[in-house]
Amino acid sequence: MITVSSREFRANQKAYLDQVAQGAELLVTRKNESFRVVKVSTDDTLMTREAFIDEVERAIADVDASHTHAMQPSESLDDFVRRMREEGHV
Repeated sequence: MITVSSREFRANQKAYLDQVAQGAELLVTRKNESFRVVKVSTDDTLMTREAFIDEVERAIADVDASHTHAMQPSESLDDFVRRMREEGHV
């Protein structure tokens, strides 16, 4: 892991971000705080904890209200998603 001060990071930001883009781990320190700099991938989410909890609560409410759809026993996942699209659920 690369550890640098915030001043050093600011002075050489491009070089450090290039290293992170190549997979390096970077820790930036400032007084009594530290910040980990990571590359965001397409699989990552930028959802806040509060937004995540709101989505879970909405999903639970949908289940409680029977707003759910089930796959047929012989239906593949692709077929299920296709059927949900055709029925206007997705």
